[in-house]
Amino acid sequence: MSRSSALSVPHLTTAAGSLVPEVVHCGHRPPHWVAMNSADVSTWPFWAPSDLASVEEALSLSGLVAGEVLIDLGCGDGQVLVAAAERGARVVGVESDPELVDLARAALETREVDGEVIAGDLFDVDLDADVVFTYLAPATLQRLVHVLSPRRGTRLVTVDFDVPGFDADERAGAARLYRMPGRRRSPRGPAGWTCAGALVVAPPEHQSLTVLDLDHPGGPVTATLVGGVAGGGALLAGADEAARFERVAVDVRWEDHAQGTVLDGGIEVAGLDTFALFVVFDEAAESGCWELTDEGVRRLRTHLENGDAARDGVALVREGGG
Repeated sequence: MSRSSALSVPHLTTAAGSLVPEVVHCGHRPPHWVAMNSADVSTWPFWAPSDLASVEEALSLSGLVAGEVLIDLGCGDGQVLVAAAERGARVVGVESDPELVDLARAALETREVDGEVIAGDLFDVDLDADVVFTYLAPATLQRLVHVLSPRRGTRLVTVDFDVPGFDADERAGAARLYRMPGRRRSPRGPAGWTCAGALVVAPPEHQSLTVLDLDHPGGPVTATLVGGVAGGGALLAGADEAARFERVAVDVRWEDHAQGTVLDGGIEVAGLDTFALFVVFDEAAESGCWELTDEGVRRLRTHLENGDAARDGVALVREGGG
């Protein structure tokens, strides 16, 4: 929800009324900053530990029963594998980080349950399973669902993020359930971004993720970071080819940057206006992502070009005007 002003600002407070550092999304804020653990921009696996109650809730949502096969893509420390194995499932984990592979295997051994942990890329693994469990960013999820869709009857469980362009069959807490081939949303149009640009405030001490989306005009998807943001991170789109008006996720992974760094650039997609992107790395400011109108982009860029402090620009946006 946004206030009406030249600088459109979504409502970014928690239930307790205070802002918290999280994964940033244009108009929506899922509940974790993520520490990325791979430089492979084909899948961008990341790991953030989940509490046991959330794991059990997600497994219950999946309808997993004894004897079924569960694959956890990006299995991290293996707690999902352990919980599923203790329900009698046959479990397979896929993990790209060697240290986490060791942790997951040790967790299975410690709890004396059977399971396999594969070190590798999730797109190189046979996904023949009753349940596929994931905690993946939207662009990777969008690519994954096209692989899973032909596997009719497979249940996909995601945590925190929706699969772009698909409606979940059921939800419970942070978990979503999709029964393949999935319920695809009809593209609506018009083509374009959901806003003219965004101001991102990110922590300087570790990698982080910004999640955006657009309705594509159709054809090859070529999204590119340009200007000052080009060297500051890497971009992954959720598809290489899109139908007309198809919703496409665009994830941007920001690398570590020095305190106070300001990046001013954008994202270019063929057939669309450039999406303006301002990134401020500031440990003292509230982290988040604020949507910008065309006028908001103009005013913030003018503010920065005049040499005014980036933190003043953040305050300007958050206050909904100047």
